[in-house]
Amino acid sequence: MNLKILNWSYTNIRGVNNLNISVEKELNIPHKINLIMMPNGYGKTTTQTLLRAIFDGSAVGWDYDKVIGFKPPNSDDLLGEFKITLLIDNSIYVVKLKFNYLDGKAYYQTSRVGDQGGLENGHKLPTVLKSAFTPEFVKRFVFDGELAKEIIGSQSLEAERTIRYLYQLNRLGDMRERITTIVKEKQKSMEKTNAKTEVGLTRLKSEKESILKTLVSLKNEKKQLESEKEIKQARLNNVVKEISEHIKSDHTLREQAEKLEQERINVENGIVEKSQSILHDLRNPFLLSNVIANKLTALSSRMQTLKLPRTMSRQFFEELSEHDNCVCGRPIGLSEKTYILEKSEDFLAEDQIGVINAIKSSIRGRTFNEELNEEVDMLNSLIIKRNQVKSDWDRLQNRRTDAGDIELQNLELEKEKLEVLVEGLTERLRVLTTKDKFEKEQLNFQENITLCKEKIGELDEKIAEATDTVTLVNNSQKLKKILTKIEDSTINKLKERIKDETNEKLEKIIKAEHIEVEEIKGYLKLAGKSGASEGQSLAIAYSFLGSMFETSSHDLPFIVDSPAGSLDLSVRRQVSKTIPNLFDQLIIFITSGEREGFTDYFYRIEEDVQFLTISKENENTRCIEGKKTFASFQDEEEAAIKS
Repeated sequence: MNLKILNWSYTNIRGVNNLNISVEKELNIPHKINLIMMPNGYGKTTTQTLLRAIFDGSAVGWDYDKVIGFKPPNSDDLLGEFKITLLIDNSIYVVKLKFNYLDGKAYYQTSRVGDQGGLENGHKLPTVLKSAFTPEFVKRFVFDGELAKEIIGSQSLEAERTIRYLYQLNRLGDMRERITTIVKEKQKSMEKTNAKTEVGLTRLKSEKESILKTLVSLKNEKKQLESEKEIKQARLNNVVKEISEHIKSDHTLREQAEKLEQERINVENGIVEKSQSILHDLRNPFLLSNVIANKLTALSSRMQTLKLPRTMSRQFFEELSEHDNCVCGRPIGLSEKTYILEKSEDFLAEDQIGVINAIKSSIRGRTFNEELNEEVDMLNSLIIKRNQVKSDWDRLQNRRTDAGDIELQNLELEKEKLEVLVEGLTERLRVLTTKDKFEKEQLNFQENITLCKEKIGELDEKIAEATDTVTLVNNSQKLKKILTKIEDSTINKLKERIKDETNEKLEKIIKAEHIEVEEIKGYLKLAGKSGASEGQSLAIAYSFLGSMFETSSHDLPFIVDSPAGSLDLSVRRQVSKTIPNLFDQLIIFITSGEREGFTDYFYRIEEDVQFLTISKENENTRCIEGKKTFASFQDEEEAAIKS
């Protein structure tokens, strides 16, 4: 879907009064870049609000106070209007947002071919657009500066939510909800025809609702524990780093400390690598013991001797018994049919044949060897080495504390407390999330998310049986799992691609400091940083949003208010060079105080840029086109203030 803005106008709107703004370069062809000088108090915030309302259709729900808030204070006119002309997939749409200040109501009128007749009441943009343009989605391209902070806020889900909205992954969630609704509606209709199950259904549904609340509580606890663990682990990492720096500050210990640190890293990596190798080998029973290997070899030989699996399957004889004549041409009567069915029990079913063939293939030609035992010995050696390195490190640390390093002693105490806390949080998370069969046997659904989901599944089956909707429920669960799998796979691939592209842009925009997105969780997690300055947050947000829009199926304008307010000059210059390449139509509202650094690049490519200046004389507002007015607007006032 391709959407561009051609022009918009205000009639009797607070802050702007009456004004027409065109961003058309030629007929139905907009300027790619539009810089609009609009001082504070001239209606920038109002314009952002109205543009969002044009796209998301939310104005019909505004209350009385919000509607009359758009009325100019000295106006006697009781009607107001904000009108916009859009180019949507080569079709012209005119949308009017009308205000009745007397009644405090807002409503829409829409025309597909222009505003000369053909206007219909209502917000009637194309269906594909209306369904996508929720208020949350619209904020992504009619950009809210506060969103920049949320995108990297550690308690926020804003970054992932933005990806889901832009790539319409939220629609998969909607589909799952719709499937659930269909099943409930079917079960409800079945209830009316089966009065015997009414009491049982009520009990089952009440039990399910109770367990659903437990599941929500467990998920919330998991989220809280993960957040707390991340904070505690980050602090623990910092404390360990500070302890290392304290020890290295003693030049007599520095060389030993650095050597031990490298040894620890090598040993830890070796333990991880060897553990993974052992886990892989444990799946091969021939490596577990010589006794098991010999028995499997004997089983394989026996199967070869008996020629198992037999080439004919039980299903073959069952089907043969239904024929009038045998394959040999003789007729099959009742006695022959009975005999064939009795003898069919001596043969394997088709699915059993497949299993036995798989067993034969997997054990054929394998022999026992000592690889696993050797790897276990190597792992034990590495663990002993790790303990030795830790002991050597503790001795170095004790030498510093014995020398009176009080701060090091305090750090060690904090480290011990944090290790206990992290271990406790890890254990609680393990209990909450484990899917291990044997571990789950020691737990109940009130303390484990998987068990809780399984309990809900059991109740769903009982409800399905009570309402005669077993097939529908089973198929709906399968479909919802498929949708969830598609959603998870897609979001993970998108996160990885967008992360890489965001980092490429950040490297060009912010050169004074290396800032890198480590991963996209609910938010953008920065490598080695817990947060960013306000200016850096904006640069990160532009890079992130631009990376998403580049390959999205939606080709949308990017509208931003005060894009450079908190950026330093060097970052302003880099941002101004970068964002024109991120979006096909760029509409920037800027104040005179933000020109420095930010507009330099746009002046150099002025043939690709439209410069507009919104000016007021008394109560009259006008739009002046041209770089000269734009570049000098309010210069005298600012010079007077500085002097």
